[in-house]
Amino acid sequence: MPISFDEKTHTYTNVETGEQLISATTILGKYKPEFDKMSNARRVANREGLDVAFILDMWKKDKNKACEYGTHIHKVMEDYLTEGKQDEEYKTLYESYNKYEKVFDGFRERHCEKQLFNLDYNIAGTADLIYENKDSFFIGDFKTNKQFRFYSSYNEYYNSPISHLSVCEFNTYGLQLSLYAHLYEISSGKKCRGLVIFYKSKSDEWYPIRCNYMKCEIENLIKHYKNT
Repeated sequence: MPISFDEKTHTYTNVETGEQLISATTILGKYKPEFDKMSNARRVANREGLDVAFILDMWKKDKNKACEYGTHIHKVMEDYLTEGKQDEEYKTLYESYNKYEKVFDGFRERHCEKQLFNLDYNIAGTADLIYENKDSFFIGDFKTNKQFRFYSSYNEYYNSPISHLSVCEFNTYGLQLSLYAHLYEISSGKKCRGLVIFYKSKSDEWYPIRCNYMKCEIENLIKHYKNT
């Protein structure tokens, strides 16, 4: 493997050159409109009658808690899919996943936590799930965030060259999986057949959401990023 991954810092490095690759989530984040954290913290603090520092600290703790929970659930599913390990606490997750795995009928080869990269683009990422046969594949991903919106609540759009897409979970995750699909198409020579987000509902069940493969958007985004 020509790249190494540091799980603690979540960074990918070219083993031969020592150069750090940009992660898929980082490059997509560069095309989101900038979030003015301080102004929004002041607005919330004034509305709630609280200190700005308290609001910022609360947001940080909530973010860290959500990240830790997401990492834990990913590990739970990875252990189940790769080693058959089960915990009674997550029975509904296993059962709901098994129920919807028929989406991948005909794609019997499964990879979990598959590292994807392209040294020409200097981009890397890790796909939760890849299902493939000899000609094509599906990309799958587990998501545990509280909200899953199909439109922007604040009428926000990504920056050019993908400014026709609103900033919401559906498009954000669709772009992330599309970038993974593009990287894997190049490395495997196979064609992407589809993208599936497994979203964890409040009832602790996976709910599959199909996404379009936004290949043109990803190609334009990579071209723009390399030129800038």
